[in-house]
Amino acid sequence: MAKLKNHPISELTIKIEHKYGSVLKCPDNDPMLIQLHKLTDKTLNVSNKNNGLKNKARRTERLIKKKAHDLALQGYTDVEIERELSVKRSTVRNWLRNLKERPAKFTRIVVAKSTGNRIYFSTSKGVQEWCGQLGYKFSAVNQGKDKSFEVQKEEIHWVELPIGAVYQNPRQHDEFYIKENNASYARGEQYYF
Repeated sequence: MAKLKNHPISELTIKIEHKYGSVLKCPDNDPMLIQLHKLTDKTLNVSNKNNGLKNKARRTERLIKKKAHDLALQGYTDVEIERELSVKRSTVRNWLRNLKERPAKFTRIVVAKSTGNRIYFSTSKGVQEWCGQLGYKFSAVNQGKDKSFEVQKEEIHWVELPIGAVYQNPRQHDEFYIKENNASYARGEQYYF
């Protein structure tokens, strides 16, 4: 890096001050002042361009972070968000670490054979515990050999779950809710068997 004293901007400033006593007293048409303005404009433009790029990068990161947050609230997993946004999973986890209630992705649907009513579960363990609470054999229900219920394996995100659907809270397997809207995860009307 050039020493300040040997820098072209500094040298021109010193010459102008020596000739006129101050840069402010220098006439606008002086060739040295015109040259000084050209040099400072270049320096400011490079600085502004770098700042602009940094600001654009920050804005882009904020938009991606918001998209990750929105996808998480729709029930997408960290792996799916990583794939969708081309961001490392550790970054996704870091962005979403303060998200308290996050909708699950439902992978099991218990269907009542007589009515077609459905209950959505995020894990087979949830189905197993539900069967145990109601006195059904999980293996029979899971294999479709039960007379009352069968399990369907499907991947459904929270946002795709129909309004009015009954679903199990994956953190509290004994709690079931009725979906009221996309913002009501684990806060809606509780459903009792």
